[in-house]
Amino acid sequence: MNINNFHVELPQTVGDGTEFFLQTTPPSSVACAAHVHKAVELLYVKNGSYTVLLDGVEHEIETGDLVLFCSNAIHHVFTKNLPENEYYVIKISPAFFLQFSTQEGTEYVMRFAINRKENKNIWKREELEGTPLLSALQSLIAEHEEQKYASQVAIKLKIMELLVEILRSDSPTGEKIPHNQTTTLIYNTMVYVRNHYTEDMDERELAKSLGMSYSYFSRSFKRVTGMSFKQYLNRTRVNQAEKLLCRDNASVSEVATKCGYNSISYFINVYKNITGKTPYQSLRQTKSRTP
Repeated sequence: MNINNFHVELPQTVGDGTEFFLQTTPPSSVACAAHVHKAVELLYVKNGSYTVLLDGVEHEIETGDLVLFCSNAIHHVFTKNLPENEYYVIKISPAFFLQFSTQEGTEYVMRFAINRKENKNIWKREELEGTPLLSALQSLIAEHEEQKYASQVAIKLKIMELLVEILRSDSPTGEKIPHNQTTTLIYNTMVYVRNHYTEDMDERELAKSLGMSYSYFSRSFKRVTGMSFKQYLNRTRVNQAEKLLCRDNASVSEVATKCGYNSISYFINVYKNITGKTPYQSLRQTKSRTP
């Protein structure tokens, strides 16, 4: 592989760490190695064909497809064998979402904070055709390419419009997340878990610290996130574990310890239940795709 064939244009920022850029990648290569970050990321394929691994699930995407990586979702991107491969990247920092951080806006932040089964993460080209979502995306790209006066401000507004269209495009099948203080407290708990996932956590103590009964906290957490507190904690730890396995060349036992598991066998079982493969299979899969 010739590393010189990779090209990432200078990202355009909108003042808070949010970036927009075009990445060009050669065929049959790693376009984006396994990683996880707090930013929300959108990938729109301009040309080419890619394999995307999102939280352990493999997807095939092509020209005109859109992918949403929620915050802290581990993802890898590999090019297939087409000669031209380009995609736009919209990386939206947590600071961008602060404008939604009021009690009434927590529902909107939650859409991008966690992958829920009822929410879409991939839109195929045929699904996007004729939709306001595609119009918002095309308008954003045009603003970026034309670089008119005050383009930085315009791009920020158009990213906001794009996020609104994603929110409106959803048709949740589950219970609607309520606009109330409980939702905000659950979101803050999620942030705490992401920052302290290596530590022992007692769900009852967390509920007490929030001024909730254990049963009310458990019901509320599942209603807001779509999973139990234990499931969310394990998913957070497994995401970090997959990153370590794919990037840091660590052993399975080292990864288990670093991610808060005292038992290797328990870690392996949890990892397999969430990703559908063992940690050892993840290591082999990554090595087989690495040039």
